[in-house]
Amino acid sequence: MDKLEQLTQKDLEEFYQLYLYAFTNLDSKGRRAFFDHRYNHALKYGIKHNGKLGSGMLSIPFHVNFHGVKYKMNGIGDVMSYPEYGGNGAITQLMQQAFNDMLEDNVALSYLAPFSYDFYRRFGYEEVFDRTIYRVKNTDLPRVKIDKKIGSIERLTLAEAIPFIKEVYANNPNSHNAGLIREDWWWDYLVLKHPHWQVGVYFSEDHLSAGYVIYEGLDTTFSIQEIMFTNWESFQYLSRFICQHESMFSTFEYASGDPLGHPDILKNPSNVEVQIKPYMMARIINLETFINHYPFLKKIKSTRVAVTDKMLPANNGIWRLLINANGTSFEKISDNENNMADIRISIQELTKALLGYRSLNELNRIIGAIRGSYEAITNLDATLRKEPPMLWDYF
Repeated sequence: MDKLEQLTQKDLEEFYQLYLYAFTNLDSKGRRAFFDHRYNHALKYGIKHNGKLGSGMLSIPFHVNFHGVKYKMNGIGDVMSYPEYGGNGAITQLMQQAFNDMLEDNVALSYLAPFSYDFYRRFGYEEVFDRTIYRVKNTDLPRVKIDKKIGSIERLTLAEAIPFIKEVYANNPNSHNAGLIREDWWWDYLVLKHPHWQVGVYFSEDHLSAGYVIYEGLDTTFSIQEIMFTNWESFQYLSRFICQHESMFSTFEYASGDPLGHPDILKNPSNVEVQIKPYMMARIINLETFINHYPFLKKIKSTRVAVTDKMLPANNGIWRLLINANGTSFEKISDNENNMADIRISIQELTKALLGYRSLNELNRIIGAIRGSYEAITNLDATLRKEPPMLWDYF
């Protein structure tokens, strides 16, 4: 007999063995340490077949910063089944239960890293996070000169660096475009999962941290995980620190959460290879919560938006949106999304538009993914954030 349930600490070992098998991972002390840490901070779902765990999934509670608004977000991870239990709808059951619990907890968003974009689109997720991969040969690195010596770089382990860099990350605008608000437990998790990461921290003259670069050496490649800086001086010092490794590594690579390539920062942009790659997916969970706190840019007259969401019927229907001097008003006026509306859109396309991945005008004119009057689409589009979403984490 199959039974879906929320798992507890007593299920940890069985869940771990499923994780090792499903993702063909090898057991190790280090892997077990970061796995246990993640498991203990997550909601655990499983389907047991005659008492034996056959399928499982984690839903990890986080918060994200979206242009100054703090939203609840659950990250989905370790979606897995033993092969003998696959193909029987187990993942759909797990996702549906997780969605229902998120909806009840007023969780606004959910992110995940897909093994298949097509597979997770059936659950309402859509690609909204891209990454820019930069690769440059050591012989093409620029010669960075410091305009004025007003600080210093210190090289630390990630564990040593966290007290100095977590505020730099939290205050950096690049972490505010739907990026994770990193709680202390998540910083600790990064240390457990990436013991080889090192950090170059820039300190100002008064020894206040003002920038950092997280990196590791992988054979002949200097692999940069994250760069955050606060001013021109910190950028110069961090750039010079990176380039000073030119005799140690033949290739320098940076996987940036900023999806817009910036090759112009080099003296000869043609020397750097720039690749934009799809990264993670997102979906709106509680539409009403998300819209009511959304940082709209301007007022808009009453607009009827028909939303379709196959997995979460609570989001289905006709919604009336009004933004005026009294704030945002967003209410459902019909449960039938086929009734009269100014704009018709799926939860996936709405997620892309609201997070800034695609404009409503693009979705309408170029992609043909939404329908509605030109005036309504243009007016609503003008109220939305257009900065590309950035995510610097993985789960």
